[in-house]
Amino acid sequence: MAGSVNDEHTPVLDVRNLESVYHTDDGTVYAVNGISFTIEEKETIGLVGETGAGKTTTALSILRLLPERTGRVVGGQILYRGDDLLKKDADEMRMIRGACVSMIFQDPMTALNPTISAGDQILESLEIHNADGRPREALDARVDELLSLVGISPGRKHEYPHQFSGGMKQRIVIAIALACEPLLLIADEPTTALDVTIQAQVLVLMEELKEKLGTSMIMITHDLGVVAKTCDKVAVMYAGEIVEYGDAAVIFDQKRPHHPYTVGLFRAIPNMRDSSRRLRPIEGLMPDPANLPSGCKFHPRCWNVTDECRVNRPAVRDTDGHRIFCGRALDGDAG
Repeated sequence: MAGSVNDEHTPVLDVRNLESVYHTDDGTVYAVNGISFTIEEKETIGLVGETGAGKTTTALSILRLLPERTGRVVGGQILYRGDDLLKKDADEMRMIRGACVSMIFQDPMTALNPTISAGDQILESLEIHNADGRPREALDARVDELLSLVGISPGRKHEYPHQFSGGMKQRIVIAIALACEPLLLIADEPTTALDVTIQAQVLVLMEELKEKLGTSMIMITHDLGVVAKTCDKVAVMYAGEIVEYGDAAVIFDQKRPHHPYTVGLFRAIPNMRDSSRRLRPIEGLMPDPANLPSGCKFHPRCWNVTDECRVNRPAVRDTDGHRIFCGRALDGDAG
């Protein structure tokens, strides 16, 4: 498989100073503004932050799936196994998607074609990447295997998406994404449209498949609980920038210094051990990406802001790979 290259000295993915914009009639939207992160083999990184932080645009940039008329990657590098995806032409990217890097999109209701059976949608991915020229019988057997892998009876492969529940649709989307055993899987809010019970089942399934196939993963989510269960590293995004980055254990250690935005995210989580503790939402809204504030992008909402924050880019505090883009980092329970 194209995704099974093994080079222990090169990260699976190395994103360097990525910048992506959307050109609209009303101006330029600065969606991703110079972010950097790496993913090693079998590692999961969580991209977290509010709606509008740039998480999905980051994923679409990696796969070169930004809207052709409006979206552009305008800076940086996206190195898959050391090879810059931004230098690939359309045909090369078509062969990379699915075989090397695959994506689970947000809404399984719209990710599937309602006019094509579930089995044929899985089969399509296998046929595109059938470099070995395997016969149709072998591909059909692989479809059955994938359906069984995600907990769906192969006998249902001739059924259409409307005949499946939301959770089963998501399982089919996962089967399509993993059909060619990609080395990197991008999961964009994979449980958003599902009820709580099905969410848990899907997350367990993804973790089991990740371990079985040795897949690295980018988990895009609003849910810090999901991050705590599934991720090795965390990148906290705000206004198209990574404001904090490090090992999940460090990010979730409330005794460590954190970016004020990260502190705010944790304050907004219900505390099941202390029901008397009131939630403390972050005041204000994400800034307009077409008119970003100067200095630290979070300063209009920050309770620890100074005049310097309003003017200058934040200083970087780096402690053993735990990076905080703020000169006034706080303890997790501070303020």
